[in-house]
This record gives sequence, structure tokens and C-alpha cells, in this order.
Amino acid sequence: MSLFPKCSFHYYLDKGARLVPGQRNAGRLVLDVPEAITRAEHLVLVLKSQAWAGYGSGKNRRVVRNELLRLPLRVDIPHGGMPVGKHEYPFHFDLPDWLPPAFDGYDCGIVHELEATLDVDWAIDPVSRVNPRVAMLPTHGRRLPSVVRSPNGFHEAIVLEITLDSAVIAEDEPLSGKIALRAGADARMDAVVLTFCRITTVAMGHGDRRKSEVGVVRLTPAMLHSGEPIPFLFPPDENGVPSFGGPQLVVDHVLRVSVDVPWSFDPEMEVPFTILPKGSSIEGEGSAVAVGGERLRQMAGYLAQRTGLQEGTPPVLVRGKQGPVTFQLSDAPRGGGLGVEAVIAYPAMGLDIRMRPLGMLDGFRSATLVPPELRDKFLLQCEIAERRYSRPPLVEADFHRVLHGLAFADSIRMTDHHLAFHVALPDDPERLVKAAEFIAEKAKTIAALYPSLPFPAALEGSRAAWEAAALERDGFLVPTVPQIVGMKMLVRTLGGEERTFWVRIGTEWAIVPHGYVEVTCPEAPMPAQAGEMLAGRMPHPLLAPLHSTFTMSQEGHSAIRLHTKDLVHDPRVLFPAVDALVSFMLDVRGERRVNAAYR
Repeated sequence: MSLFPKCSFHYYLDKGARLVPGQRNAGRLVLDVPEAITRAEHLVLVLKSQAWAGYGSGKNRRVVRNELLRLPLRVDIPHGGMPVGKHEYPFHFDLPDWLPPAFDGYDCGIVHELEATLDVDWAIDPVSRVNPRVAMLPTHGRRLPSVVRSPNGFHEAIVLEITLDSAVIAEDEPLSGKIALRAGADARMDAVVLTFCRITTVAMGHGDRRKSEVGVVRLTPAMLHSGEPIPFLFPPDENGVPSFGGPQLVVDHVLRVSVDVPWSFDPEMEVPFTILPKGSSIEGEGSAVAVGGERLRQMAGYLAQRTGLQEGTPPVLVRGKQGPVTFQLSDAPRGGGLGVEAVIAYPAMGLDIRMRPLGMLDGFRSATLVPPELRDKFLLQCEIAERRYSRPPLVEADFHRVLHGLAFADSIRMTDHHLAFHVALPDDPERLVKAAEFIAEKAKTIAALYPSLPFPAALEGSRAAWEAAALERDGFLVPTVPQIVGMKMLVRTLGGEERTFWVRIGTEWAIVPHGYVEVTCPEAPMPAQAGEMLAGRMPHPLLAPLHSTFTMSQEGHSAIRLHTKDLVHDPRVLFPAVDALVSFMLDVRGERRVNAAYR
């Protein structure tokens, strides 16, 4: 017999080419001996499992190894050794149910090895090694959709919403879901990158987390700017590694979401999910959860139904009106966190109202116009031309009623014609309903201020005429200016189209106080030569009677402003001029008005 005995090994497992933890795994080892091995003494079969992790490189390179399992089997060879031919040896291993599958991660992994050695006296022992596949036992799970939003501080402007159809999937199933840009469409970014990652936590070393990328999806800003959800799908992991944990290595799976920001730190977040072993039974069905614009539309519909307000177009959730006061509640994430912004618009009162955050040098200023809960945050000033009115138009109690209950707002802005405030608020439907109801009540409070406002002393005797004019044209009177707003004229043209003209009659308290009329039709812009006609440099028959009494100018492309020479004591005397301006705006466009309904 030679120093190098010849022998080939063949392995046959009853469960195919795999081992199943938690069960008895039987098989056969067949040795093919072409030449008699007379000094063969023993046959040793060992199943070994080992976890390993590498650290460093070069001279500092080291590898930490930890043996998970070692099951040896020994068979004594009869006296006389092993003759020529095939020799079959049955074997079995009772594997523990915690045995993890083999995998190759980022400089770490788990290796299972079946080693057979023929112990030959005074010779080199024939050795054979194979790596059987260890398949984890199927288990039970339940499909659950997962909705994740980028956390506060993720990015100063960008808010992302991600949903997984199910956060629990089987090893041979794809990962699917949707992503939407909730806020930050104008933010600077090159792409949003989705990465299917396998995370290995090396518990036997330093506890570091090592990422292995399974798949990558890159979404351009153009795909996300609309705010609509973008579906994505990752095929199953080709390596077939389910999620598992152990004292040496822990394998988890996450969907890493990062924003590729040029010349800056790329913010990222992780959405965890679980992969169960192949063959696992998963109850339920994964469901698609609305995100982005789709979610905003659902919230807008719910708020409109609960509050009776008008449903808005995202980012506006709901809008409403209380007399002359309009208001809206909008989705307004800020600083990477969710929030809403309320904007209440009302006719200008003709008062100089300014509100701003309280500064370091404002300690000696009086902040009594704001309620006590806001005095350490905001300064409100209202400078009223005292000589213009016989009494103050607004007093401290009026401002307190308007601003009461706004201590929860992180910013407040108030002027002569609008009140706006921002509140950090999650997507809690009931809290959003309360916010919408609060804003509607606040608009009602502001609308209730107008009837008690005084007229300027110079026009106090004309109040009845102004009230009659507002009633006649279905407008709203603001006494402090005074002005009439919201007057609407519907005109049918010979072409069958209906034009809407908005009319405002008011007062300007300039060096020479005087009245004015403003007529606007946004849907019917005027040509460039209209300004020349209004200034009197080009004649027009409809404007000739007005030039001797008024001065006129074009405001933008769709508005005309007419100025009187003195204060207006009865706005009704200006109604013929309004009709003339409407006719001119149609005529200069080549349109004609009709009095009869279009047929």
C-alpha cells in the first residue's frame, strides 16, 4: 500500500442536498476504493458549523471565529482494512432548531461543513469536505403593511413617506411598496435612492453593523415632484438568506432610503422588514396604504365630511368662508416634521397692524395687545391715525379675542388683512378635525369685528349711503377705510361666454384724500393699448365722458383703477362709471355684452 492511499467519497442525504434544523437528518456515505487500503483503522465523519468575521487589513488583519456546532461520528474499520470496492456507511445527525443557515456577508458569514476522514496508519489520510445547505424550518407569520415617514431633522425641507405592502414576506417573495415626496419639491437633490439591504450585526466582535446591498432603485426628482406615490419592487434575494438572530451573528433586512444631495451630507433612514424562511405560511394579504398626494386627498375628503367645509386641492386640505372672511388649512411640513398652516384672509381694515417675534431688545416694549400666553413670544403693534376716527377702531380686547388660544402655534403672522399661523401636527385625523374647527371659529370671530368698526370722522355722516350702496350691489362694507369689496358683475357676451368682473370702491387717505374704483377680470386680460386709452393718449368713445371727472390707469393686464378728485360721500354715484369701465374692458378685447341670456 502506498503512502497516498486512493479513495473517493460520495454523500447522499435523505432530504436532498440540504440539512433541516430541529429534525433528524439521515444519509449515506459511500467510499469507492480502487486499491485495497490494508492499514485503514477508522472512518470519522464530522458536521461543523462556524461563524466568522474579519477586522482590519494588511498587517492589522485579524479574523474572529466562533464554532457554533460540532457533531462527530466514528466508525471502526474491521481488521484487515478496506478491500477494493464500494463501502456504504449510513449516518444521521440530530440538529438543533436554532442552527442558522449559511451565508456570506460583508467580511463575515456562517459556514457549514461536512468532513469525512479515513484514518490510515502510516499514510496520508484521505479527506473529503462538502458544504451542505442548511434550510431553516418554515414558520408562521402575518402580513402587515408598514407606513414610515422621514423623522424630524431628516432634512430641513424634504419629507418622504414610504409604505411597504407587507413588512413580513417569505424568502421567495419580492419586496414591494410605494414612496412619495410629502414636502420639499423645490429642495436641491439629484435623486432618492432605495436600497434593499441585508444587515449583519457581529455580536461576537464589536457589535458593528455590516451592510450588504441586494438591490438598488434610483428615483429622479422629476418622478417625485408631483407628490404622487411611486411604486417600487425588489425581486427576492438570490442568496436566499432569511432574517435570523443568534449569539454570534444577527441578520436583519431593511429598506434604506437616502436622498442624494449634491455637495452635502446625504440624509438616510431605514425601514425594517422581516424575511421568513422559504415555505413559511403567512396569513392575511398585504394592502397598499396611501402616501403622498393620495393620502392628502383622503385626509382632505375626511376633513370636509367631518367639518362641512369645502374640500381643497392638496396641499390645501379644506377651505371655508365666514361672511367676508375666507380661510384655509394646508399641509405644511417644516424642518423635516409634519405640520399644518392656517391662513385667514379678510378685507383690509385700513389700520397699520404689524406682528413679529419678540426680539432681545424688545424687553421694554409694551405687548399688551396680545393675550398673556403670547406676551413672551410676540410683539403686536397697531398704529391708528387717531385724528381720523372719533374712537379707536380696535381695542385691546378685540385683539385678545382674535389671538386667544394660539399659544400652541410655533409661528404667527398678523397684518391688516390676514392672520396666519403654523402648528406642528401629526397626521392624526381627529386632531386635524379639531384644528379645522378652531380655524373656522377664529374666522367667525374676525368677521364679527366689522359691524362695530367706526367710520372716519370726515365721512361719518355718509355711513347710511355707503351701507345702501353695499346692499344694492351685494358687497361688503369695511367702515374704517371705508371701502366696499366683493361686488361681482356677471356679463354675457355675444360669443356666449360669461365674464366675471370684481368691483371694489374705496378711499385712499393720501396727501389729498380721495375715492377710487377698481374693476378686475382675471379671465379677460386687456391688450397693451388699453393703458394708452386710459391715460387719454389714445381716444376711446366709452372713456371720453370719464376723463373730465376721473383719472384712470391700467393695473397689470386685467385691472383698471379709477381715482376721484375728492372723498366719495355716496358710492352709488360711481356705479355708472363702473358700468362704463366694464363695457370698455370688453370692447377693447373685441367683445360685446348682451342683456338677454345667451341662447
